[in-house]
Amino acid sequence: MTSPYTHTVLTNGTTYYYVVTAENSYGESDESDEVIATPSGYTITQLTDNSYYDRYPQINDNGYVVWEGSDGSDYEIFLYDGTGITQLTDNSYDDRYAQINDNGYVVWSGAGEIFLYDGTTTTNLSNRAYDDLYPQINANGYVVWQGYDGAQYQIFFYDGSTTSMITNDPSYDAGRPQISDNGYVVWRSNEPNQIMYLYDGLTTSSLLFGGSGNYMYQINANGYVVDQGHPEPWAYDMFLYDGMTTTNISNTLYINDWSPQINSNGEVVWEAGVASDAEIMLYDGSIVIQISENSYHNHDPQINDNGYVVWKGFDGSDWEIFLYDGLNIINISNNSSDDDNPQINSDGYVVWQGHDGSDAEIFLAR
Repeated sequence: MTSPYTHTVLTNGTTYYYVVTAENSYGESDESDEVIATPSGYTITQLTDNSYYDRYPQINDNGYVVWEGSDGSDYEIFLYDGTGITQLTDNSYDDRYAQINDNGYVVWSGAGEIFLYDGTTTTNLSNRAYDDLYPQINANGYVVWQGYDGAQYQIFFYDGSTTSMITNDPSYDAGRPQISDNGYVVWRSNEPNQIMYLYDGLTTSSLLFGGSGNYMYQINANGYVVDQGHPEPWAYDMFLYDGMTTTNISNTLYINDWSPQINSNGEVVWEAGVASDAEIMLYDGSIVIQISENSYHNHDPQINDNGYVVWKGFDGSDWEIFLYDGLNIINISNNSSDDDNPQINSDGYVVWQGHDGSDAEIFLAR
């Protein structure tokens, strides 16, 4: 064997262990220190490189990435379009909660207003005297958010041309709406039992998932809703509404199930308390599969429409970004710094924020 030596025909996600010895006429040397490597098949690009914090990236199916980044005095919104970075905001207040759809439209909240960037211009969608927060956008450019009306928080809906208030509850707040690609909207009320509501474009109905405690929920492109519910005072379970019926898909298999995400095919991922740590679970439409199995905590799973799952997991020394491709688990980040807030698009591109030793930067793996 000659030096340098390149080991080819490797399998992504498989860990390889290497030692080297030297040999001459006197014999063979002792083994060198062992070197470990796990190929991922991904190329990692560091999108930002500055002395401020960049965080909470989102990625669309075209590989565009949006995030909030500090400019030294407040947080602004930045957009990477595959070739370069554009700063969408430049003001003296924090711009937060950026979301992007597959057409490259970006929404965010700043100074208590909701803003929409359509690739050319930025429009203030709310433009009211009260606070507006937590915007979400669908594939058609429809936007929902929660806004104060002087007494309670209500849900507002922008349909591409006009804005309407789809709730009008004088007694309880409505908050954290999510919107599907067919224009269905779900939100949570802070009334007793924290009831969840679904608006289908015409009527509003209540969804009750296993009693009180409807804390986290998501809606997919087809209007399926997943939520963690409270069937027992001591446990959370995972519930799936498919437009007709509600099913407990975890069914008290574990003490607690939380942080669900759902793809367009109705596959669901979440984190569950298993023994003394948190593991990642996948519901494939029929059964529940435990993806991760280790002695450390695993959090914040995300799933794309091909069933690929990403999450952050502790490796014993720091937080890393892991990917499950249906067969193997790959440590994508694989470094000595903390990595957080992963997101994945339909092509399997993964974006996250990672610490570079002094602050957080944005990384893209593809």
